[in-house]
Amino acid sequence: MSVVKESWSSFDSNIAKIYLDGFGHPSERSKHLMASVLIEIFGGSEFHLADFGCGNGHLYRFFRERGLQLRYTGYDFSTSLLQAARERYADDDKAVFLERDIQNPAAELGSADIVLYSHVLETLEAPGASLEAAKRMAPRIMIRFFQPPAERFDLVELRMLDVGNGEPQVPYLRRSFSLDHYNLLLNKVGCTSVDVHQVEGDVDQVHVLNF
Repeated sequence: MSVVKESWSSFDSNIAKIYLDGFGHPSERSKHLMASVLIEIFGGSEFHLADFGCGNGHLYRFFRERGLQLRYTGYDFSTSLLQAARERYADDDKAVFLERDIQNPAAELGSADIVLYSHVLETLEAPGASLEAAKRMAPRIMIRFFQPPAERFDLVELRMLDVGNGEPQVPYLRRSFSLDHYNLLLNKVGCTSVDVHQVEGDVDQVHVLNF
């Protein structure tokens, strides 16, 4: 098991059930922004969303509550978060949760209408490889950034993750993209345009990549 996979699998079952849904300081305004953008794209039609780094599936419930008609496939490598998701949505045939390596560009992940990274791309070891996997899967990619790409040097930090219940913190990666690096990644996967959405006063941005 890789260090990163081990870290994200360190939540106990109780914390895993509420991570980013009451524990983990989620950004509410950019969650609503994502839902608004999805409504703008798909309207009232049913669509298939693949959530790369789905965690416990908290966004699936949020999107359904906003009225989105989606089929949802969540991909993650955190065993504890996936278990929480499967328990939460055990009776929902519109949601499936799979343990997969979203950083393998050759992985057979099926197809979808849109792939979502919600505060995930910045935590990956190989973001370019993951974007290639996403591009093979869907004609659009949505990325929700903690800290949007900007005119700066790339920075990759080793940070410590609070997994709750007084357990020792565990290491995880957090990347701040330079515009140059981000544009290089987009060019590599053949992105033709980017729609940028942001709530006034927020740092978070939501990018939609078109191909």
